[in-house]
Amino acid sequence: MKTTLRIKLLYLTLFLLLLNACATTPSAKTSNRELLWPPLPLETRIQWVMELNDYQDVGIGKGFWQRVGEFVFGEEESRIRKPYGVYHDDHDRLFVVDVGASLIHVMDREKNEYYTIGDHKKNTLRTPIAVTEDEKENLYLTDAGTGVIYRYDLVKRELKQFGSFKLERPTGIAYNRVNKLLYVADTAVHQVVVFSLDGMERMRIGSRGEKPGQFNYPTDLFVNARGELLVTDALNARIQIFSSAGVLLRTVGTVGDAPGFFDKPKGVAVDSEGHIYVCESLFDTVQIFDEKGRFLLNFGTTGSEEGELRMPSGIFIDSNDYIYVADTYNKRVQVFKYLNHKSTKGIKAE
Repeated sequence: MKTTLRIKLLYLTLFLLLLNACATTPSAKTSNRELLWPPLPLETRIQWVMELNDYQDVGIGKGFWQRVGEFVFGEEESRIRKPYGVYHDDHDRLFVVDVGASLIHVMDREKNEYYTIGDHKKNTLRTPIAVTEDEKENLYLTDAGTGVIYRYDLVKRELKQFGSFKLERPTGIAYNRVNKLLYVADTAVHQVVVFSLDGMERMRIGSRGEKPGQFNYPTDLFVNARGELLVTDALNARIQIFSSAGVLLRTVGTVGDAPGFFDKPKGVAVDSEGHIYVCESLFDTVQIFDEKGRFLLNFGTTGSEEGELRMPSGIFIDSNDYIYVADTYNKRVQVFKYLNHKSTKGIKAE
């Protein structure tokens, strides 16, 4: 009996040592060549950085006990299936809303940790679309399939319904740090609904139509540094920009199939200098406009190589001007960088 116990302990010790010896942290997939837009010798403004297929691509390694758990219970599915919403916060956490897996991937580089929100086996979420965050480490996410907005406490790791209401089809969501309000696109009723953080509805923006200030299936949202709200007015093929109080300020774009026009616009975001980025999903590119709506540049073409896209959907730009694009049909997130005049110094043509 003692001999059998000793053998089992020996095998367990050897197994644990083997796991520890084999521990590696894969690096993100990067290109052997610089991908720049516009190409050199023109003055570069956008640079491709990396592609992300799962948490290991951001440099997060598996912890010792995680590897033991996977050996005992099986490895957790962590690859991105069908990304849409994407968000990166000031704690170096990347959130990828995976419609295909009905969950949110959380990649925390500050803590070297990966986990998910929602359990597709238990149908916790049905059709998650987008995510945003307030200053108190509360995450807010939309579930278009159930009409529910959820709040997730990132400290306690608790998922609860936000408010007692249900919307028709909530999609885009954005938190406004200027007035502390939460904006949600209710696509099916052609409005943006505004809530305070106690779950009370404060106002509604828009109605169905084609006139300025009206919507035809609004989807994605973004709030810029001034607290202005950008709305992708999808079937009107334009971006509408409102004050934090819901007053229309201006529109960007119109329908067309040439650069500077829209056919199937989706995600929208703004960089540190106020440039407006819009995912044009039909033509697999991201278009950039100045604050007045003048077309400047586009990056990305149809394909599956680095810097190529297949139905770009969500987009987010963090405080360091890294651009995260949900490359939906390629089952990945691609990361680009906006290069201002300071960051372009030293880039020279070969």
